[in-house]
Amino acid sequence: MEISKHSTILVVLMALAMAHSSLAQNLPKDIVIVHNKARAEVGAPLPPLKWNETLANYAHEYASTRLAECKLVHSDSPYGENIAMGYGEFSAVDAVNLWVGEKPNYDYSSNSCKQGMCGHYTQVVWKNTLQVGCARLKCTNAQNSPQDYLNPHNEARRQVGVGPLRWDNRLAAYAQNYANQRIGDCGMIHSHGPYGENLAAAYPQLNADRAVKMWVDERQWYDYNSNSCVPGKVCGHYTQVVWRNSIRVGCARVRCNNGWYFITCNYDPPGNYNGQRPYGDLEEQQPAFDSKLELPTDV
Repeated sequence: MEISKHSTILVVLMALAMAHSSLAQNLPKDIVIVHNKARAEVGAPLPPLKWNETLANYAHEYASTRLAECKLVHSDSPYGENIAMGYGEFSAVDAVNLWVGEKPNYDYSSNSCKQGMCGHYTQVVWKNTLQVGCARLKCTNAQNSPQDYLNPHNEARRQVGVGPLRWDNRLAAYAQNYANQRIGDCGMIHSHGPYGENLAAAYPQLNADRAVKMWVDERQWYDYNSNSCVPGKVCGHYTQVVWRNSIRVGCARVRCNNGWYFITCNYDPPGNYNGQRPYGDLEEQQPAFDSKLELPTDV
């Protein structure tokens, strides 16, 4: 993907889903500092960004329109725009750090992304951008909070003696980015990224608890002794939910154009490795099992 070389003055906008309203790391000066730190590190003299209240008001007005679903959808404004979503104490500074974290994906020689995304980073360090204004709001998407995903995951893990997962904002951002790519078709297609991944889709409604329950219900099709699924059945979603070495999870939900809902959860480290059971004694020699051989055609 080639990066556009046109010159313009741009603004960064954030529409963030938050559980708390702490002012820590959300003040204009905090946001400006972290942007300008990234700009100072590129090895070329870039003008520092300055805070602009008009842009901040625009950002707040648009973020207010996204409260119900917290979708990462751009405003089609005349300004440059970066959007992020996180949970808990996810701050504006955390959001900027997510965007700056794309720096390794940008290749200056070809002016393109080497892998993944890099456009948020290039906007942060864009030479002709002079002003920035941001907004941070709490969304109202009930039954799809981090805790709504964590609770059923960790209950299933508790039942087999496995430690709890914890929420990871970077995984959630990855999940949201991929979910956005599925809005057009709601297809049960894996992202083939570096993480473990469970997908679910349903109509006319699907929330966090129901999606995880669908995966956990596959427990009946998993045979621990043979470390395999019952013939003709899928159980790989369940084994990923309870995979002992997976310790972090992040999920996202979108409403597709056809009215269906699509949920994806990503796990780190990933599970479902050949020759390992999801829980119990992982040191013994075990039959091979890989859920990727038995992906669902529907849910």
